[in-house]
Formats: sequence, C-alpha cells, structure tokens
Amino acid sequence: MLIGFNKNKIALCILATCSLSTPIIAQAQDEQEEINEIERISVTSSRRVQPIQDVPASVIAVDPESFVKSGLTKMSDVISYTPGFNFESTNGQRGSGSISARGVSQQGETAVTALYIDDVPITSNSGFGSAKSVFFDGLLGDVERVELIKGPQGTLFGATAIGGAVRYISRTPSLDETRGSVTADISSINGGGISQLYRGYLSSALVEGKLGVTVSGFSANDAGYVDQVDSTTGSVLVEDANDSDNYGFSADFFFQATDDLDFRVKGIKQKSEYGFGANVNLSNLAKEETYGEYQSDGAIGDYVTEQEIYSATANYEASFASINFTSSYVSSESSSANDATSRFGAILETLGGLNPGDITAAPLSVATVSEKTSHELRFTSNSDGKSEWIAGLFYADESTNNEQSLVGLPADILGLYASFPSEYKEIAAFGNYTYYFTPQFDMTAGIRFSKNELGLTFVQDGLLLGGQYSEEQLETAKDDVQTYLFSARYRPSDETSLYARIASGYRPASSNLSIFHPQTGELLSQTTVDQDSVWSYELGAKGDLVGGKFQYDTSVWYLDWADFQANVTFFDLDTLGNARGGITAYGFDGAFTYAPTRNLTIKSALAYSNSTLNEDEPSLFGVKGAHLPRVPEWTLSSIARYDFQVNSVYSWLSGGFRYIGSSPSAFTNGDASAPALNIESDAYALFDVNAGFELDNVSVNLYVNNLFDNSSYAAYSGSAVAGTDISNITALPVKPRTIGISATYSF
Repeated sequence: MLIGFNKNKIALCILATCSLSTPIIAQAQDEQEEINEIERISVTSSRRVQPIQDVPASVIAVDPESFVKSGLTKMSDVISYTPGFNFESTNGQRGSGSISARGVSQQGETAVTALYIDDVPITSNSGFGSAKSVFFDGLLGDVERVELIKGPQGTLFGATAIGGAVRYISRTPSLDETRGSVTADISSINGGGISQLYRGYLSSALVEGKLGVTVSGFSANDAGYVDQVDSTTGSVLVEDANDSDNYGFSADFFFQATDDLDFRVKGIKQKSEYGFGANVNLSNLAKEETYGEYQSDGAIGDYVTEQEIYSATANYEASFASINFTSSYVSSESSSANDATSRFGAILETLGGLNPGDITAAPLSVATVSEKTSHELRFTSNSDGKSEWIAGLFYADESTNNEQSLVGLPADILGLYASFPSEYKEIAAFGNYTYYFTPQFDMTAGIRFSKNELGLTFVQDGLLLGGQYSEEQLETAKDDVQTYLFSARYRPSDETSLYARIASGYRPASSNLSIFHPQTGELLSQTTVDQDSVWSYELGAKGDLVGGKFQYDTSVWYLDWADFQANVTFFDLDTLGNARGGITAYGFDGAFTYAPTRNLTIKSALAYSNSTLNEDEPSLFGVKGAHLPRVPEWTLSSIARYDFQVNSVYSWLSGGFRYIGSSPSAFTNGDASAPALNIESDAYALFDVNAGFELDNVSVNLYVNNLFDNSSYAAYSGSAVAGTDISNITALPVKPRTIGISATYSF
C-alpha cells in the first residue's frame, strides 16, 4: 500500500505506462503475436563472462543509455530504479553521496560499496578522505552497462564491498570501424532553472585490426531549484542557488598486439563545482518549512569535487587461463569554503582580545584528498567442463588528508587548523574454485587473505583548539583478514537456475581521533576502530517462463553485521567507533521482466529490508531493536515501454514508477552529549514518462520526470542545541517536475 498518494494519480500513471500507445496501434504495423524471447544478458560480476541467469548471486545489469536519454543522468537515478540498492545524498549534487545495498547503510566514514571501472577499484579504503560522501558518477561516459551486485563481495572485490559492488563496464575501443554519437539535452525544472547537457564519444581504429581509441566527454549545467533567503527577513537573495557545473572527459586506447595478447590504457577526469546544496530549513520536528518550500538560509560557498583515474591493463590468453594484470592510479579531491562569521566571528573577537566588529569575515575551508595506487594480477582458467578457477594477487597504497581551517579577517587570527593525514596499505591473495559434479549441479568455494594497516597523524593549531600547535602520531591499526565465499548452483532445466550463497565482507580497521569528557577528562572514544565484518546467507531462483517472455531473478537473504563501524558523537564532536552488539538484517528482493508482445516490455522490481540493532548501543545512543538509519524497508519500481512504427519511423512510449519507503535519520533522539535527532524520512513515489522516435541516425526523446511534481523530502538531518529547545533541522527535497528534450546523432 502506498501511503499519502492520490489513488487517481496512481491509476492514471498505470494507464499512461501500459496503455498510452492504444490510439496509435492502428497506425503501426500489424502486431506480431509470435512468442518474443527476452534477450539474455552476459555479465562479468564473477570476474568471468557468464549469462546473468547462471551467476549464483543477485545481479542487475543496467543499460545507461536508456536512462540518460530519458533525462535521468545521475547514478542516483539508476539506484532509485534498482530496489535492493539505496542512494544517500548529502546535498543533492552530482557525484556527492554514498551507495549502499540490502541491509547495509552507510555507517562510519569508510564506504560500504565497492566501485569499479572495469577492473580498477576506485573506492577509497580510508575514512579520512571523504570516502563515504564523494563518489565517481560514470553514467555519462562511454559505458556499455552498469553491473550492480548485491551482497558481500569480499573475496573478488576486497575491502569495502560489505554491502555489494557497482561496476561500470566500458566499451572496448573499435579496431575496425568508426562509431560515435553526440547528444544535446535541454530541460526545465518546475519553479527552477534550465539545465543543459552535452555529451559525445568517438571510437575509431588508428591502425586497423591493431590499435583503436575512444575519446568521450560531457558538459552538464544542472540547474537549481532551491532559493537562498535572508535568515532575518526571509527575503530571497539568490534564486535557484543550488545549480552546478560539471564536466568530464576520457581517452581509452586498445592495442591488439597478437591474437592472444592485448593492452589497454585509459585516463578519465571529472569535475563538479557548485556553491549551494539542495537542503532546506525546517523549523520543528513537525517538518514545517522555516521560510517556505525550496528555501534555505545556508551560506553560498565554493564547493569543488574532482577525480582523475588512470589505468593500464595487459591481458594474455594462455592455453590454460586468461592472465590479466591491471595497474591504476586514482585521485579524488574535494574542497569547500564559505563565510562562517555569523557562527564564529564574536568568539574569535573574544579569544583574540579584539573589539566587537573587528572581525568582518571568517572563511571556513575544508579540503580532502585521496591518492591511491593499486595493482592486481589475476588468472582466470579456461573451462574444461568439469572445473573452473580464479587466482590472484592484489596490492594497494593510499594516502589521504583532511585539512580544515578557520581564519578571522582582517586581523588574520587563526581560529582553527586541523589536519588528519593517513596512510593505508593492503596486500591480498584471493581465489575461488568451481567444480561441476554434473552439467546441472556445481559448487564454488572462494577465499581472500588480506593484510592491511592504516596510520593516522593529527595536527592541530588555533585559538579554538587551545592556541598551541601540536602534532601527534596516533596508534596504527593493523589487521589480517580472511573473507570467504561458498555457493551451490542447480539448473533443473535450461530455463531455471537455483542457488545458495554464503559470503563475507569487511571494512579495514582504522586509527581514530580521541575525544575526552570536557569536565572529567575521561577518554570517551576508541583509540583505534576495529574492522567490521558481514556474513550473508542467500537463497535465489532465476529463470524464464512462458517460452522466454517472462524472466525472474528472486532471492531471500539474512545478514549478520558484526562490530560495525559507525560515526559516534560526543558533546557535538564527531569520531568513529564500533557497535559491539552488531546488526541483524533480513529481506528479499526480486526483478521481473515481461514481454507479452514483441512491442511491449515491462520491467519491475521490489525489495524488502529489515536491519536492527541486536542490543543496546550506548555509544550510538541506540536501543535494542532500533532500525538502521537510512535503510528503507520497502522499495519498488516498474518501467513499461511500447515500441511501434509510424510510416516506417521507429517510435516508442515509456513510463516509469519508483517508490522509496521511509527510514529513520538516526538511531534515537539525542541529548547534550549526542545531539543527533531521529526524523523519519518521507515515503514517496515518483512517476516518469517519455516518448521518442528514431529516424536514420537521429533519435529524439521527450520526457517528464516526477510527472506529478511530488514535493516529498528524501532525507532529514537534525541536531539539538545543548541547553536550549532549539533544533537545527534540514531536509533534502526530491527534484521537482522536470520537462526536457534529448536529441542524439549516432554514426
């Protein structure tokens, strides 16, 4: 049951998605009634090419073009149509937020989902480089498909894959032809601005049959829809202040040295700049807006995120196995700067012995950086009909820094300087072995041995921190970790596959910042944070029915998350900690595709997840049975597409529906020492429709996203001000109705 939505609107959208084409059917060619078998997709989620139906895990393969041409150009849009995965945004901006899966949400500072571009791991393994809130959004690159793998993937994808993994699979550059496309997209946000997106790629052979290259790029101006207002008068200062400028480009070279040996070298860069987030102010726990809908009194600053990825891959087809070596360098930078005079001006004047009004500006800046190199050598056996195996070695070295400063001007008073440089190293060996007892039944066992360590230095200075410079080398966290995989797969027929899967994953141990009680001097925080680990137990069924017209992929799962890492707040100061009692989660998910005719395809999915604390967690101010923040219990989606022809012009009509259930924002309402407030997010549904045609090399698509202009809030964040009845509460609205047109020329 959908809560709080007009039933007439829902009925109207169902008619729109499934029956919009009725008046045009008479103009189309006679519908062919023969059985339409849905295409079977192959994926590489198991680090070898397999039909998705044969993978003993829950995997979703997404065609990014189908989303981008419909105006859904961010990875967060794909996630909202992929029940079982969640996207948590901090400010509504492109490339900012975190991805999680199933019963795992983003707790702590180290990411819970591994991100890969082909075989390159791009996720930071340190919690001191904005790993949880800055991620690579590769949807606008030359991507063939996106693979979203649910459940722990610790053996093949390593640290941070405790909830799952997301892989961008790029197209191999052409060796024998020239292909490419250019796209222009213009859209208007209801009550907001005009967005513009331009993207394109070109792939061509430089030496026919030997050397090919693909170059691609995009430029996206994402319009705003949240106004900046004066906190005193409520008058609008800047309309649509949360706009952003984004661009990216890449070059990809592929060299086929011999029939058995090839090399690939790739470079990617993306950058986003904005001055304002989409969060709006609320005045109370009743969720009433302080100034009005889509209005915020936040300060306009200067926010930049930038990522560069370079990789080189060699692949050799030996007689017994494919041998792959991948080496990569990934850098991620994030910076912000805004004026904090209203918060700290008077305090700096008092501490610095100045007169009121002497501080006219107090810029607060935060800069994080991560530089990671990794190398992987992998052997993937050829199948002999009885067995298959994968074996490999992995090494990673990452340096991060988080630097914060506050300066009072024009007196040039240093209010705060803090820096947290960290060093992470990991070496691992991994492998799995599959044995086919019969052509219909096989079992797989896998293991990964990892040795990692993270060291942290704490540098501080400034009047707010006592006015004395200090530099402290904190205790290094070291760990030897083993992750495991066991699966069994049975195929009673060519159309059905059943599997059982047991798998584990982890996040590395970490050094930690110390927090002491302000009155007693007691150490409140942990000196190091232990690795957390997840064990997952899953049963699944995949297959075809009705002669291939109906495909299904369903699973039920149970998850045990021990010692999970989480943010801990003491007296409004943040650090990390372990919840010793752990979390238990369980749920189910399913994806279904139905093609009743050659022209009509309906794809639907749903997921249920329940994640709760096993016992009271005083450090988190959470009680036994409390639900994990930002994990909705129910998510579901459906997309219907009807293809037809009018006077030999290929055309289509499509409609989509996505529902995200409510979830808590924190474990419990806070107190003076832990002021976080628990505010339940809205349950909301969004409806999207689009129609288009293709003529020769040109395709045009008209779309409306958030058709009924749902104004729900996707997430809330709140904290209480100690000693007062004042609360600071912000909410992130869903993007208002957006109407656009996209045109693509392909060759």
